[in-house]
This record gives sequence, C-alpha cells and structure tokens, in this order.
Amino acid sequence: MLRDILTLSGFLAVAILIYRYQRAVIAALKRFDARNVKRIEDQARARVDPLAHFRETMAIAEEQVEEIQEIAVIDARLGTPTTRFVFEGEHFLTRDEAERVRAAKIGGIARNYYVELPRALAERKAPETVRGAASSGAPKPPPQNPPAGQSAGSNVVPFRRDGETLH
Repeated sequence: MLRDILTLSGFLAVAILIYRYQRAVIAALKRFDARNVKRIEDQARARVDPLAHFRETMAIAEEQVEEIQEIAVIDARLGTPTTRFVFEGEHFLTRDEAERVRAAKIGGIARNYYVELPRALAERKAPETVRGAASSGAPKPPPQNPPAGQSAGSNVVPFRRDGETLH
C-alpha cells in the first residue's frame, strides 16, 4: 500500500518535471538535430568540392588562434575613451589591422600544416617490423629548416596511427 503511494507520487513528480521542462528539452534537441543536419550537408558538399580540404584546414587553424578583443581605453592625448583592438597582447588602432595580423597567423599555421604533411604521410607509410616500429633500412626524410621569420614549432596537431592514444 505505502509502496504504491510512493511509486505513484514518484511517477507524478517525474511527469510534472517533464511537463515543466519540455520546452527547454525540445529546444535543445532541435538545436542538436539542426547541427547534425548541417554537419551532414557539409560532409556531402565536401565530397564533391575539390577545395574542401583547404577550407577544413583553414577552419582548424582558425580555431587555434584567439579572437580579437575590443577594449575601451582612455586616450592619453585627449583624455576621452577610445576603442582599441587587442590580438595576442598587441594593441591595434583599427579592427582591420588586427584582422590582417590574425589572418597572417592563421595562414602561417595552415602553411606549416602543408609543409609538414609530406613528412607525416611518409611516416604513416613507413614499412612496419614485427614489433610495430619502422624498419631501420627505410630512408628517413631529411630534416627541414623553417623559413626565415617562422618558428620551428607548429600549432598543428600531428597525425596518430590507428591504435595510438594520447595517454
């Protein structure tokens, strides 16, 4: 008897919660579905688009670069508030200047990806020994020096072989 009353009250509490939050849950599910539909459409378009790989590389490089921040500062000459734009700690007078520097940074990251791509693909195709290590008889590609003005490191995530994990 008491068990039936507790079960009924639990059922009613769940029903009330579902009724209360149904709009939020349905809206979240619709947003989730819309993102999936957009992703599937983008993938279908990418299959026939010869430039899709470059767009994807630029999008990934753009994710690795911070956004431009807009700040209000007091002008030293006039004492009035002015807007400045900050990208990677450097202050710019206009958004166009900051966007130009940001675009150059994104282009550099994407360029480094394509510079390192042949070496990464060569490592993936290296002949494997019984233990899974590359055989010592295979020629290794020569080390490449970065162009002047660019750092030796890269912001691009290296490829992983199947079965390798980050841990």
